Amino acid sequence: MAQEAELLYRTVPWGESLLQSPDKQAAGPLFDVKSSVEAAVVQLHLPHSEREEALLLDGLLSVVHITDEGLSILEPLEVTRTHVVVKVPHLSSFGLIINPLKRLLGWPINGQILVFLRPPDREEQILDVHLLQNNVLEEEVAVKQGGAVNIKVSSRCELELYKGYSLHCEPEGFLIHPESKTFESWFGPDYHPTFLVSLKTSTERVFLKVKDQDGNVVWNCPVSLEERPVVKGS
Repeated sequence: MAQEAELLYRTVPWGESLLQSPDKQAAGPLFDVKSSVEAAVVQLHLPHSEREEALLLDGLLSVVHITDEGLSILEPLEVTRTHVVVKVPHLSSFGLIINPLKRLLGWPINGQILVFLRPPDREEQILDVHLLQNNVLEEEVAVKQGGAVNIKVSSRCELELYKGYSLHCEPEGFLIHPESKTFESWFGPDYHPTFLVSLKTSTERVFLKVKDQDGNVVWNCPVSLEERPVVKGS
């Protein structure tokens, strides 16, 4: 910041035409950025989800700058372990993009797993489990879940795009749907759960595991259901 100013931002949907381009793929949320003093903002730091080994690939990440006149590609000033730093020509929409050919090398990414508990009915309660890249904003996902409670868990993990994953629950015997799902990057505007777990209303704690298609455990965590959503009219 060159001077004091108020910075406002919100996430906006990516355009389908951009996402379908053969040489561009979204690698993070698209941010619409505004400031009370536009000239005060000279740089932006956009969070990425790439592992350090992937960052050694030259030209892996860049930034798309979208205005009413069209879009342009901005090359980073710096790529840190967690962020891409870019010079700001003027404020509008900014988002990370990745070279999809280099993505095919199969590097894992930094992921996160979010768990939401829906308000229970008389016979069951449902856990919604989301597999996401770690630069998806947790609050953006939460506001799309209606009355479901965001259960705080240790969410960090490593995931591989286009690889199959399955969810497992202890104790056993509960319905999990689907049996497996291919992990793909997604940056809204809607966030649908990757897996659903149907539990008895009397269940107070479960232990969840996510395994990759080779059977390796990539994430596991105990989940307490004691903070239950309030059912209206009860």
